[in-house]
Amino acid sequence: MPVARFDAAGKLAVDEALQRGEAVVLPTPSPLAYVIAGKTAAAVNRARGRPHNYPVATWEPRLDRLAPHLALDEAERRRLGWLLAVERVTALVPQTRDVAAPSWLEPAASYGMALLFGVTWEPIAWLLERHAPLFVSSANRAGALPAVDLRQAVAAFGPEVWVLDGDALRERARPHASTTTLRFVPGRGWEMHRRGIQDSLHATAGRSDYLADVLARADAALHRKPLPRRQDGRGGRPLRRSRSSDRDGPGLGRPPRARPEAS
Repeated sequence: MPVARFDAAGKLAVDEALQRGEAVVLPTPSPLAYVIAGKTAAAVNRARGRPHNYPVATWEPRLDRLAPHLALDEAERRRLGWLLAVERVTALVPQTRDVAAPSWLEPAASYGMALLFGVTWEPIAWLLERHAPLFVSSANRAGALPAVDLRQAVAAFGPEVWVLDGDALRERARPHASTTTLRFVPGRGWEMHRRGIQDSLHATAGRSDYLADVLARADAALHRKPLPRRQDGRGGRPLRRSRSSDRDGPGLGRPPRARPEAS
């Protein structure tokens, strides 16, 4: 069974699998689930049993490579960078129309929006430095729940897919799930697109409105502003969300519907 340990031999096995064009299952930091990644979207989709052109996310931690292809101003680009690298959400953001999308972004794009996964984590930094941008999706067969540990990852993919065993580096007693997905809609700002582990843990802690909280934390970190007083319990503004699937990893779904401007 192709399980790679976090040693020189395991890293070499995963590296060579990616170089051969195969998809590999990788751990991400708690409380996120495992993911499946590859140098092509087709490899990821083939491993998951989906059509080869099914949309996936682009995994590119270097914001400077993403920025020219995103229709965001400087303030929102900085906020996006914090959301991806620190909060570790997935983001659905508008693409520029006057700059052709590179090949490593096209499989993550639909309806003029790009799906971005920007998680950075020291144990897999070597892999991202060598192979990013990668294409990534949740580590499960279509319709099943994402794998949250080595046992589930191996059971999901069998002997044809290498799995990098990161269980010893994760807090296994904690709940784990796929990331929350936020989207940026021009003229409206950031919205909830798909529920995930970040907003779930926020709700479990009895806090209201994850979106308002995460944006306030982003702005406080970027501009060194004091955080507003949190509203606990059930008060506060309700979450905005789409009807995207909450089971099969972050989805692009349909383009956001325009809302009438206030008069």
